[in-house]
Amino acid sequence: MKMHINFKRLIWNIFVLLYSGLFFYNCLSPYKNWLFSYLYTMFLILWLCKEYYQKNLFFQPNYFPDEMHNYLLRGLFALFFYSSFVFGIITIVWWHNYQILNLPVFPIIGIVLLVYGIVLRERSFRMNKRDKQTISQFYFSIIIVIFSMALGYNSYFLLIYDIIVGLPLIYLQSQYYTKKFEMKHF
Repeated sequence: MKMHINFKRLIWNIFVLLYSGLFFYNCLSPYKNWLFSYLYTMFLILWLCKEYYQKNLFFQPNYFPDEMHNYLLRGLFALFFYSSFVFGIITIVWWHNYQILNLPVFPIIGIVLLVYGIVLRERSFRMNKRDKQTISQFYFSIIIVIFSMALGYNSYFLLIYDIIVGLPLIYLQSQYYTKKFEMKHF
């Protein structure tokens, strides 16, 4: 099978990775215990670049046709996710009082959870069966990813934000796709 390389997306991803690496290094390095949060950020951006290159929406199952997606939930979750990223960075730079503890152990756990969430998500896509369990596994992986952000950025503000805003959004999306699946099997 011949592999097709999308050079526009590849060049864009290289630019984003290089720019992000430099930007977040300069942004985070002046602060105490910054290294693991920086590594977390770069792993997160690398994963998002991979998803962009493959034309995947990281927060929605890609085994449903585009016309079946709920664009309101899609937009709200995207807003939540990217604002979580900003809140995480802000916690390190300005909101020091919202840090869980200023220890490197939490960002390390965040990195491990991020990798686990990504692996679990990828595994749900590789399963041949499409059922409620697959949808649940997919959204469980997204829950792991959003909570990894709270730990990756050592932010209890982000932890509360995940619980109050993120979990209800994930629940609504999960219910939406479960109902869509029950109505029309794929």
